[in-house]
Parts: sequence; structure tokens; C-alpha cells
Amino acid sequence: MPRSTVPKPKRLGKSVQEFCLAYGISRSTFEVWRRRGLGPDEVQPIPGGRILITEESENAWKAKHSGIAAVLGAAD
Repeated sequence: MPRSTVPKPKRLGKSVQEFCLAYGISRSTFEVWRRRGLGPDEVQPIPGGRILITEESENAWKAKHSGIAAVLGAAD
């Protein structure tokens, strides 16, 4: 009997931790960037829930701060 599978919902974006891991930075560096307005735009789909960085936001951040992204060796 074939097993029915429920499709996985599309991910809305990366968590802050996933973003930090992707760019090889510490959470404290991310927080400094956030305070200085240098971090990517964030969304919080559920009030009080997890903060996410959408793919669009990450791409816009990379375009705006291409020097930082290049130095960090970010891979797509």
C-alpha cells in the first residue's frame, strides 16, 4: 500500500543561527551589525516567535554589503 506523504511547507528563511553559520560569523558579531544597521532585514512571522532572514533579504544584504560578504567567503 503506497504511503501518502505530506508535502513539506516552503521555508520562509534562515534563522539567525543559520545565517551566522552560513557566513562564518558569531552571534555577537551579528548583534553588533544589527545594532549598527548593517545586518539583513528580519521578519518575525509569529509575534514573539523565531526571527527569520528571508532569501530576498539575504540577497539584498549581500548586494548592499558585497565587501563584507566577499571577505567572509559566503557561498550560495
